Amino acid sequence: MFFHISQQSQENYPGQWQLGSFAISTDNGWKQITIGPVQILYKGYADVGPLESLLGQVMFQGIPQITGNFCALVVVNDTLTIQTDRYRGFPIYIGHSNINNLVAADRTAWTDSLITVHADFTVTENKFDVIGKIDTTPIDFQQAQDKIHDILTLRTKQFLNHNTLPIKSFLSGGVDTLLVYSYLKAAGAEFDLIEYNHIDHDYFWRANTQHLNKFWGYQQTHHWKQSCVLASGAPGDEFMLRSPTTANLYLLYHGTSIPELLTQKVSCLHHTYFSLSKHRKLFDSQQATGESTEQLHHALCNIVANDWQHWHLGETLHWTPLRDLEVFKILLRLPLSDAIDQIMDSTLSRALIERNVCNATELISDQKNTEPVLKNLNRLSK
Repeated sequence: MFFHISQQSQENYPGQWQLGSFAISTDNGWKQITIGPVQILYKGYADVGPLESLLGQVMFQGIPQITGNFCALVVVNDTLTIQTDRYRGFPIYIGHSNINNLVAADRTAWTDSLITVHADFTVTENKFDVIGKIDTTPIDFQQAQDKIHDILTLRTKQFLNHNTLPIKSFLSGGVDTLLVYSYLKAAGAEFDLIEYNHIDHDYFWRANTQHLNKFWGYQQTHHWKQSCVLASGAPGDEFMLRSPTTANLYLLYHGTSIPELLTQKVSCLHHTYFSLSKHRKLFDSQQATGESTEQLHHALCNIVANDWQHWHLGETLHWTPLRDLEVFKILLRLPLSDAIDQIMDSTLSRALIERNVCNATELISDQKNTEPVLKNLNRLSK
């Protein structure tokens, strides 16, 4: 879901569009529609229904409300607005003569910014509250599990009700791809289980490999030239309270830390991963944040909302049901002991998986991101 907005088309993009005075270059998979005086170039999906049927709501929204994973470039009266889903999953880089989401520029518009580009290429950045209400009322493990299960079940059913593209699922040996897989299985969805790494080299991929490689997520994804949906576990670590950055900040506020817990939970799933030197350095540099629980939760939500990883590429849409701040907020309300178990051993995520598919957690690797990560997937064929 890449775009470049300027006065001239860019040769490293296969899609070339002229909307008003704006030369827009894109990767494959974008579509154009005209609604009265409004021209819209769009790509991606909404959770609640076909994106095409929702563009009338999207094109003039002052605050993004609809969840999903999409972008709509809306041009009216020679003014372009970049409209997206509620939790925009990509950066917007603002340069002197272009706006894009592939190559970093002088200025970055964060997720809480609505961007308008004028005919002279000046940019207006309107801020909105992307985080919303913070509820710090404690809930127990079962309540949290039920709330998250309801959110993910509804999101899955809604998406399946309107999706017409073939769905592909890849199990990495990790918790999050298995969690998304389990919701597809529980919903009775038709999908292909992909047991290989697959990257089709289309025009955009070949022309921009050096840029794509700067995003770590594009080194861990799949891409097909044919239109399809990849069920993605990203960004599960961040939104399921297991990111090294936010998890340790959460623990520091509560008087402990990941390094301290590593000495106590030597066999937990994330022991090797959290013990990496880069994470040790991160933990050493951190200090407790937030004077109150509400301030802590707000700070953590802000970090998570701006953690961009990978978004749609060419004709391959990435379905990312775990990207929801409401899920993250629920996890922050757990009792400390249950939150620790989720951080160190994905306990709540495992419970959700088992709720959907009995014994499926046997497929999770023995240690996160530690070879042989795929070994336990051999149990699928038994």
